[in-house]
Order: sequence, then structure tokens, then C-alpha cells
Amino acid sequence: MQKLFTTIFRLLKRMDMEANKLVRDQHTGLYWYGGYAKPEQKKPQTEACWTKRLAELLREEGYQVKDETQYPGLPKGRKNRCDLVIELSDNGKLWLEIKGAWKSYWYSRKKQSIYKSYLFYPLKPGLMEKSHATALDLEKLEQIRPPYGTCTGLLLIGFDSMEYPMDNDITEFIRLAGLDNSPWESAYDGWDDAYRDGERVRCWGWWRLIKVMDK
Repeated sequence: MQKLFTTIFRLLKRMDMEANKLVRDQHTGLYWYGGYAKPEQKKPQTEACWTKRLAELLREEGYQVKDETQYPGLPKGRKNRCDLVIELSDNGKLWLEIKGAWKSYWYSRKKQSIYKSYLFYPLKPGLMEKSHATALDLEKLEQIRPPYGTCTGLLLIGFDSMEYPMDNDITEFIRLAGLDNSPWESAYDGWDDAYRDGERVRCWGWWRLIKVMDK
């Protein structure tokens, strides 16, 4: 699994470099990949564009991948679809959710509460309700059992800066979500944002094998 996430991080760097256009006088990159992928739209969804492109690139790497797969046991609808389901070499399947966290964007606009809600709701009290919060994706992944999948995972792509670093937030998120406990494992990569001075792209991956007792 470590090899797969290393591949995913490499492909995200490729996506960051390929999205080197100005759209409506704004730099794109991984940060605003929606603007690069769908410049004709006024408010393209960057996370959805990440999912589609990452699926394409993983297929080029030889993986069998399905995107936007309906969760078993949950009502049909867009919010109950998993971003990627990846076939593994041992005949298993990884159900992977992808989320973004734009700390430098929201904090520079003095809207810290929005950033915190998207990352922490409902793990922390007092936050505004968000239907697409990162922690809620972990709840949906709990639905997965064999034979539908043998592994679940979360990919978090963050954008921060030295002024507004994410490190303490990630440490707190890991603790509150229980990602620091077995059987969860993790991987990380990061690099300087080529389009925004002083800002960074941060990528965290977590995954767990589904134990037989989870069936």
C-alpha cells in the first residue's frame, strides 16, 4: 500500500505541474485544479476534477480504477459515492476518499471557522455543519466490508504557508479521528507551491486493512 500512495503522490505532483495556466487572472495548479480542468465553468469543483484526473493517471500506471462508486448499504446519491475504488495486486480493493483543505485561503480571508468545519466537523463541538467534511468521509468508509473491499483510505490534500501552517491541525485531526491507532497506517509528501510565493502543497494518506472480524 505504501507503494500505491507513493505513486499517488507522484501523480499529484504531475497534476500540479500540468495545471500551469492562468484562468481569469488566477493561477491554477493543484490548488485550483478545477479552474484548469473546466475553465468554462464559473465555479468548477476542484476535488471532483482531482478524482477524475487521478483515476485517468492511475489507469495509465496499470491500475484498474472506478470513480464515483456507490457505497453499499447507503441511500443512492452523489454524496454517498466513494471517490476512487482501486483494484490491488492481491485481488483486494481499496476504497479511497479524497479531500482538500485550503488553510492559507480561508485564514487569509479571516474565515477560519469554514476551514475548521470542513476539516473537523463533527469531531469537534461548536462547528458549523458541513455535509462534505473530511471526518464524514471516514464514517462512510466504515460501511465497507468484504467482498466489496479489503482496504479503506483517505487522501487529504492541504494548502498552507509558513504563516498559516497545518501541522497542529493535522495532529489534532489524527487524534480525534483515531488515525493514530492500529490498523491505520500513513504516508506523507509535500512541496512548495510553484504558483504562490511562500505557500505549500501538503499530501497525507491514511489506510487500513479490513480485518476478518470487521465482516
